[in-house]
Amino acid sequence: MTCKQQICNLSRLIIVISLFLFLSCAYFNTFYNAQEYFEKAEKQRLEKAGESIPPSAIDAYGKVIDKSQFVIDKYPESKYVVKAMMLIGKSRFHRKEYRIAETIFKQYIETNTDEVENAEYWLALCKWKLGKPQPALDVLQSMLEKSLDSKFISSIHLSIAEIYLDTDNAPMALEHLILAAETNNDRNERGQIYYRIAELAYDAGKLEQALTANAEVVKNTTSKKRKEAANLQIVRIHRMLGNWDKVKSLIKTMLLDNIYTSIHGGLELELVKLYQMNKQIDEAITRIESIKEDYKNSKTSAEAYFIHGEIALYDHWNLDDADKYFSQVTREFRQSEYTSTANLRAREITKYLESLDELKTLNENILQITTALDTLDNDSLQSIHENEVVDARVSISGHLYNLGELEAFHFKRQDSSLVYFQKIVEEFPESEFYSKSLFVLYYINYTHNKMEIADVLSKRILDELPSSEYADYLRKSLDLPVDEGSVQALLRQGELEWLINPNNALTYYKKIILKDSQSETASRAAYFLAYNYDYTFYEPDSAFKYYSWLNENHGKSDQALASKIRYEILQKILIEAEADSLEN
Repeated sequence: MTCKQQICNLSRLIIVISLFLFLSCAYFNTFYNAQEYFEKAEKQRLEKAGESIPPSAIDAYGKVIDKSQFVIDKYPESKYVVKAMMLIGKSRFHRKEYRIAETIFKQYIETNTDEVENAEYWLALCKWKLGKPQPALDVLQSMLEKSLDSKFISSIHLSIAEIYLDTDNAPMALEHLILAAETNNDRNERGQIYYRIAELAYDAGKLEQALTANAEVVKNTTSKKRKEAANLQIVRIHRMLGNWDKVKSLIKTMLLDNIYTSIHGGLELELVKLYQMNKQIDEAITRIESIKEDYKNSKTSAEAYFIHGEIALYDHWNLDDADKYFSQVTREFRQSEYTSTANLRAREITKYLESLDELKTLNENILQITTALDTLDNDSLQSIHENEVVDARVSISGHLYNLGELEAFHFKRQDSSLVYFQKIVEEFPESEFYSKSLFVLYYINYTHNKMEIADVLSKRILDELPSSEYADYLRKSLDLPVDEGSVQALLRQGELEWLINPNNALTYYKKIILKDSQSETASRAAYFLAYNYDYTFYEPDSAFKYYSWLNENHGKSDQALASKIRYEILQKILIEAEADSLEN
């Protein structure tokens, strides 16, 4: 072989080797980039564990799919094809493309022998997401019994916990989260799991367990945000457990440390709550005023205004101040978790004050009418004024009940609320609120362990209102025989009759409304009648009649709210039909 030929062959060899190295580098770099995107997406997803996956993570998973598919399409003989296929399946799963992910994992199991156990694990998760939680749990439990890899075992426990959470079984979820944390050797992942444990334990009222889990979060997590949240929760739990010296010590230390600057507002609020628990109201208010000034227009100041509203309402009974502070919550921070409750309290205070004003006006009107009646000798005018008195008394009883209900069940003033209910029982026996007031008097005295008074009231309910749902409640609690003429008995008869003869069943529901129109059972009966006249018997006039009755008598009930849209539609249809008939 000539020297020239040798040089030519050597050149070809160098070109082949270079091309091979170039191609190897090309698909290696592409796969390496896919892995990098996957790790980035996983980090973002884990930081939001228990929450929605961030859009940036969804985008990163999309890049994983594109680059992994490029490796599979362009370099089908590459050793990275199998791993690329697994990355695609996981990414599809996290992007909620469960059907596609399921197909990929099935293909993987059929065509590969490596990491089959891992693919079966992901296939089980696809089953769960596609509406088959129990088959998924069965597979995962079986895998737990066979696997020896601690990291894989941790992942299985974590997934089982997610399924239990999804199926509203928090106790079992908590149990598997603890096992997931105990078997996980990755510090950051362990921190994320303990964060979930802390949340679940706290929500379940397991404060000691939540305290321990938060301490583990502080020890393990690399997330500054999670560490701060865990420290704040530790302070909160110690306060709730009554470890007040510990709380003061922790807060003092953290407020002096710039590391905890971002939670200083939360720490100061915890100090306010500690003062509240110790009945140190003046100290609490002083701290609240400081927080309002230091953290203006923030989540912290919004909560401070809310707490100040509660103090004004519950401790000082100053409705004007309470209304002012509650109304300020939304202005400080519209996204505050206290916005909804604060707005509700403000509306309740407005209703309370309106009822007080209306009562004053109505009583003055009755006094004027009564005085005028003494001088009248005209029978017709006297009848008109007497009817006005009757109407005024109806309104007065309604406002008295509103005041009593707000004080007893919204403003934490059950003792003072008794005055309003007692007044209705003593002075307005004809009122529709008489039976409710009598029962509330019984309930409050019973819950305050005033058994002699409660026994007298329960006897009155059974004697005077034997067919009411309140009497039914008492019979059940006292283990007395059921009254076959009560609304609950009528309801049971109606339910049974509906199975045999729906037309006859309607009679029982109508009797309930006539017998005890103000009861919750009557509200359910009216809705039943309206709904079935509407959708079963196709009688819009009758349906509208009971929808109307429901809105007029129980406008704030769940049944009225659920049927509001249909009620308005029927109202519009019937008005248009009446207009058409008049034109014709």
